[in-house]
Formats: sequence, C-alpha cells, structure tokens
Amino acid sequence: MPVAGGGEERQQIMAAIRRSEHRSWQLWLIATLVILALTLTVIGLNTPQLTDEIELAGQAKTYLLSLSALILLFCGYILRTNSTLGKLRLEVVLKEVEKAEVQSLLRKIQEKSNELLKVNDRLEREIAQRNLAEEQLSYVAHHDPVTGLPNRQLMLDRIRQSLARLPWWKRQMAVMYLDLDHFKRVNETLGHSSGDLLLRAVAERLTTCVRQGDTVCRLGGDEFVIVLSDMAKAEDLPIVAQKVLDSVAKPFVVSDHELFIGLSIGISLFPNDGEDAETLLKHADAAMYRAKDQGRNNYQLYSPELNVMVRERLLMETNLRHAVNRQEFTLHYQPLFDVHTGRIISTEALVRWQHPEAGMIPPIKFISLAEELGLIVPLGEWVLRTACLQNKAWEAAGLPPIPVAVNVSARQLKDASFPKMLARILSETGLSPDRLELELTENIMQDYDRAATLLAELHIMGVGISIDDFGTGYSSLSYLKRLPIHKLKIDRSFVSQIATEKDDSAIVAAIITMAHSLDLKVVAEGVETQAQLDYLAALQCDEAQGYLFSRPLAEKDVTKFMAERFAQQT
Repeated sequence: MPVAGGGEERQQIMAAIRRSEHRSWQLWLIATLVILALTLTVIGLNTPQLTDEIELAGQAKTYLLSLSALILLFCGYILRTNSTLGKLRLEVVLKEVEKAEVQSLLRKIQEKSNELLKVNDRLEREIAQRNLAEEQLSYVAHHDPVTGLPNRQLMLDRIRQSLARLPWWKRQMAVMYLDLDHFKRVNETLGHSSGDLLLRAVAERLTTCVRQGDTVCRLGGDEFVIVLSDMAKAEDLPIVAQKVLDSVAKPFVVSDHELFIGLSIGISLFPNDGEDAETLLKHADAAMYRAKDQGRNNYQLYSPELNVMVRERLLMETNLRHAVNRQEFTLHYQPLFDVHTGRIISTEALVRWQHPEAGMIPPIKFISLAEELGLIVPLGEWVLRTACLQNKAWEAAGLPPIPVAVNVSARQLKDASFPKMLARILSETGLSPDRLELELTENIMQDYDRAATLLAELHIMGVGISIDDFGTGYSSLSYLKRLPIHKLKIDRSFVSQIATEKDDSAIVAAIITMAHSLDLKVVAEGVETQAQLDYLAALQCDEAQGYLFSRPLAEKDVTKFMAERFAQQT
C-alpha cells in the first residue's frame, strides 16, 4: 500500500498493526477456550449429567480430543501465520515508509541544495561587484580623471617605495617637475574642453618617453611629474630631459587647431638633492621655476641656490597681492615725439610698484607675475583710470590735448567685461575716447575671431589701437589689413643696432614701408642716440620714444617737462 512517508505516519501504522495482532491473539484465546469447553463437555469431563445420557465409546472420546487438539493447533498455526504475515506486512510497510522518508529527505536536501546554490551565486555576484567597486574607487582615488595618469598620492607612494630599496642597490632616482608653457592661453582661447584634450595628448607623449618601471603623473592644472625610479648614472638625465622636450615640441592637433606648446622642466636627484619624496619634489619644483626664468622650454637641474630664488618668488607673490589691495602703485609717463619736428605727439603711462621697503620696482619684475596670479585685471583697471584722470587733469591745466597710451595685457582683453569697464572709466573721468590709446601685444591674434570682435568694439568707441613690440610675437601679418589698428611700435631690439647692423636696419625699413602702405603710423621704441634718430628719420619713421628724449618721469616731473616743451614749440 502506498505510504506518503513521515515519522508520525510511521508510528500510526505500527500502532495499527500492533492492535491487529492483539485482536488476533484475543480471538485465538477465545476460540481455544470455547473449543476446550465444548470438548470437555462432549467427553463428559466437565458435565457428568450429559455423559450419563449419551454414552460414547472410548474411541470417540479419543477422536474428539484429538480433533480438538488439531483444531487448536490449526487455529494456532493460522494465528502464527497471521502474526508472521503481520510482521512481514509491517516490514514492507516500514520499508515503504523508510523509502518515502528517504525520498522526502532527498527532495528536501535537493531543495536546500538549490537554495544554497542560488545564495552562493548571489554571494559570488555581490563579491564580484564589491571587488569591482573597490577597484574603481581605488583607481579614482589614485589616478587623474582627465589623463588617467597616477595622481600625486600614488606618485608619492611609488617614490617612497623606490627610496626604500635604492640604498641597498646603490642606485639613483630622479624627479622631473614639468610645467606646460602658456597653457592658460589654450583654455582661454579654445575653452577648457580643448585644454583637456591637449593635456591627454601631452600625457600620451610623456608616457612614451620613459621606461615601463618609471612613473608619469599629473599633479593638476598643467603640471606633470616624471619619476625615473632606477638610474645607474646622473649623466643620463640630460638625455631623458631633451627627449621629453623634443617629444612635446612637435605640433598637437586639437579641435582642428594646430597647437605648439613648450615645457619647463626642473630636475632633482636622489640622494644628492634630498632623501625623501617631499624634499625631492620641492627641489624639482624650484628648478622648474628656474627653467621658466631662463626663457622657458628648457630644463634645469636643482642647486641649493634655487631655494633662495623660490623664497624670493613666494615673498614677491605675497607682497604683490598686498600691493594691489593697498594700491602701492604709481604711474610714470614717457612722452613720444614726432621724428621730423621734435614735437610731443603723445605720452605713454608706465606702471611702477612703490614698495614700502624695496623702493621703486620696475614693471619687468612684476607684470608677468601679476598675469600668472590673475592680478593684472584689477591692476590694469587702476592703471586705465589713473591715466585717464591724469590726462584730463593736464587738459584742465591748459596743456595741449594729446593722447595717453596705456598697455593692456592679453589677459585683460580676455575678460568679456573689458569694453564695458573701459566705457565706464571714460564716462566717469570725462576723457574723450580719442585721447586714449591702447597698446596691445601681437599675442591677442592667436584667437583671431575674438580679437576681431573686441577691436571692432573698441574702434567704435573711438579709442586708438596700436600694436606694441611689433615683430616679436604673432607670425602672421594678415591681421594688419583686417583689423582697425592705427599704429605699429617697433620693438627696441631692432632699433638698438639700426645704425650698425644691416639686418636690423633692413627689418625696420621693411616694417615702415609695409605700415605706410597700410596707412599705419610707425613708432620706434628705445631710441637712445642721435644716430638712431637720424637713421629713423631717413627711413620716414613717424614717431620715436626713448631716453634720447626723456626717461619715464613721475607725474609732477613729466607735467613740468611737457609744459616746457610745449612752451618751446609755440
């Protein structure tokens, strides 16, 4: 019989079989007693009155007694057989129960096994996802998001690992600190997305310049570091540095623009220049600034004297920030003269830093730093306002009205609010726009479209526009015929040897001829001798400026100087 199997059912079946056996033995006992009673009755053992009426022969009594015994034996056999069959049935039932229990147990084991497999699969997926997330977090924490190079933290860790083993091997390690020259111009002219593309391209080239065990990392901005972790001799450093310079010197094509960019590299060496990561990095940084001071796009090795230069630069930065806030600046003015008549044509405003301790500091020592720090914008606005006020004051004092020229950096012109700021200054000071000239460098032409829009707006305002240091900047001259430019100022480097060097005189002559053909005035800067002036006059140069006429003078002195010259001219 089919059995579902189970401990409780098994107990119920065994109890039912035991009850069946118990009833069978009860029936056998009752039957035995009945037969025994009948037998005794028949043979007269138990009822004498019956035996008196019925006379039986001894054989019949014996027969009946034997028959009763046989019947009892037969009933016992039947009961015994029934008991054996019951036991067999019990064994069969128990086996079926055990089989069902085993099958049930196997099904439960299979179900639990399937559940465990599912849990195991889920755990494996979760562990894999967690490991992937940890790897991603570790990568993000130790790599630059723009270039994918190791960041400062990973770089310092690798330097420390190298420093731990180098003394045992008696080897050297070099740290090269790299800074892209004029990278800000790319961001300002083409946008930060193009700047990021350029950074990635530079990172790829730098990686090809080093060995597999070396490290190239990006610190941030336009600064990179190369760690040469195992060097046999310091003499190999110049070879590697020049290889890096040559690699980056090749043009980059970014957003359909061909870009050229240089590198300033500073190098420190373990153990000569430091025995820990921070010191080596600091000294390489100092050497990098030395490379910038030496004209950029070169490499410099660290020397102890550089620490003094770095401290001076940091002090200069701090003092310059304070100077802008405290307005420690003043303007000097240098007149410009007509080459043929000697009359004053205009005057140029030149900013000076009146340091409370160091005294008068010329612009060559702080203007480039002000541009790097972004201080040139507020400083330039102050210069424009002060020059306009001063020119208006000269007019009010009765001096003949002449333009005042103010130098404007490319950084100032990239400020979208520059035209509005200039219009506001002219309005507030009351100076006529034709009494103001803006001297720009050729570098603004690198973004021609923006320069054209800006210069057109300034031209509509009525201010004069001249190109300063002409011949030393932008290589294309096509902008001269397209943009509203009024003057070209020939750089002093061409004027200084004009009377003695044929090449310089040929260049100056070509510039004057070209400018006049475009209806542009020409100003020669740095005129210091009469021979230079005579030569310029022979070349039909229009205006001249330099120590031959006057040095840059303070407001009081230049006012007196111009009043005397104007009096002589009348």
